[in-house]
Amino acid sequence: MARKKKKKTFKAIVILVVLALIAAGGYIGWKKYTARIEYRLGKAGYNKEETEAIKEMFSEEQQEILANLRAVPEIFGIARDERYQEDRFVDYLSGIAEGKDAETLLTDFDPLVIALRDTEGYKEENLQLYMQAIRDPDSGYISSASDFRLYYAEIVYRINRQLEYSKLEGYDPAIYETYETYTAKHQDMALQEVVTHVNTALKYKDEPYFIDAYLDRYETYRTANPDAALYDVILAVNAGIDKPFYTDAQHADMSKGYLVLVNKYYYVNDNDKPETVELGYYGVGEMEVTAAEHFRHMVDAAAADGIYLRSVNAYRTEAIQNLFYTGYVSEAGRAAADTYSARPGHSEHQVGLAVDINTASISKHFENTAQYAWLVEHCAEYGFILRYLPGKQYITGYVYEPWHYRYVGVEYAKDIMDSGLTFEEWYAFYVANPDLQ
Repeated sequence: MARKKKKKTFKAIVILVVLALIAAGGYIGWKKYTARIEYRLGKAGYNKEETEAIKEMFSEEQQEILANLRAVPEIFGIARDERYQEDRFVDYLSGIAEGKDAETLLTDFDPLVIALRDTEGYKEENLQLYMQAIRDPDSGYISSASDFRLYYAEIVYRINRQLEYSKLEGYDPAIYETYETYTAKHQDMALQEVVTHVNTALKYKDEPYFIDAYLDRYETYRTANPDAALYDVILAVNAGIDKPFYTDAQHADMSKGYLVLVNKYYYVNDNDKPETVELGYYGVGEMEVTAAEHFRHMVDAAAADGIYLRSVNAYRTEAIQNLFYTGYVSEAGRAAADTYSARPGHSEHQVGLAVDINTASISKHFENTAQYAWLVEHCAEYGFILRYLPGKQYITGYVYEPWHYRYVGVEYAKDIMDSGLTFEEWYAFYVANPDLQ
């Protein structure tokens, strides 16, 4: 009986052990199951599809972080964006917890944006334009593909500057670089002045002999002479005739040597008298030494061609010029005299470089002679130019004088004669403004 009871007890113990082992195995299995990332992500609130996406998109460390938080579905859109920065994973989650939207977070942690925000002059409201300029060289904010490689600081400056220009009247984005070039040279000018000036200058820029410094004067003269062609406006202002003759006269720049300009705006006095020599056999008067030598050579060359030339008037003192001028004023009045005689101090005869050949009279019609034809063809070979051209009285202030020749030197005479310009017009561009060449 006792043996039978002992057997039952043993059997019960075995059953209990088995049950215990089963229970232990189940517990271990359950613990393993609940430890699986899929289970934990599910408990965090992710569905099956989201769980699979997490396993594909994120590292094991990142999966663990997500499993320990409530579901953060916003992270999927962020991670799929090309701007996503993996090393900013925790920052994105923190931002989401703070209520920031995906676009804000992607922007805030974009390395390019971070660099731009650290750039001097950065303006938050212009961020998208900076980004567009850097990422798209054809955006219209960068003028050439090479500019795509500009430093961020240059991009920020350029965009800010273009937006500043865009608020100005008359601004043309196509010539932004022109405005900037002009601004760099004229830093004291307001931007609106720059835009207005450059826009106006573009009307003239393709015309020969344009001088930017005279632009305002061109416009003033053109307003007063609306029918004048731009070319004529430029030449007139360059020659100074936008001011009345003899207005604001200055002492002639004697440092220019044989290119010195003496006219109704530039005067000389007897202290400017050059060294002169008598022309003797070659005509009346004296000339500056070198000019006299070339005049003699020209007369000899003409004689070899059967052409007779001689001087009838050359160097004059200021006193002699005064006698000429006052005599003409007495005969015809000041207004008429001013068209064919210089006031004392304003005659280039006073520097010994001018000579009247064969005659000094309009009535003789020297322009119809063989001597005149020879001079027009050959005078430049000897350094002389026809000084007062036909149709140019409004520039020179003097009527056509086919007998009046001026020594400027062999180096320049041909260029001046071939240009068709008066000496005033040529001087303004090539001598007074040599940096334009």
